[in-house]
Amino acid sequence: MALSKTIFIDRVNRATALAAFASAARTMQRDRQSVFIFPEGTRSYAETPELLPFKKGAFHLAVQAQVPVVPIVAANYADVLNVERRVFRGGVVPVKVLKPVETVGMGKEDVEELTRRVRESMLEALVELSGRERRVDGRGEVKKEL
Repeated sequence: MALSKTIFIDRVNRATALAAFASAARTMQRDRQSVFIFPEGTRSYAETPELLPFKKGAFHLAVQAQVPVVPIVAANYADVLNVERRVFRGGVVPVKVLKPVETVGMGKEDVEELTRRVRESMLEALVELSGRERRVDGRGEVKKEL
């Protein structure tokens, strides 16, 4: 993990987390380093197109670093991986990269609205992706969702 420049955030200790975010923001600016964050936190295993509420840490980091947020949405994949039903099979999971959302000029007071706006655009894309035909097995079988 050290070789990949992974930054671990101790979310239990607020002071340590804030220091890690400040360090990450400096690294992002200095090295033009990308950061991948899953704002839902622990992933849900929803079978319908829905998103858990977003945590705001990623958006605070983007605003602090004054870098764009690039939302990436993966369609629900319960037909490929369903932990609760113990299902794991080959398939195709559509992914869509949305337009970057600029944060230049934003401050802490803008994080709530930024989070809401990004979540809404991601949910819209998730619903769109979930309505598409998907190849769900190695035999080429196609399944229509929704």
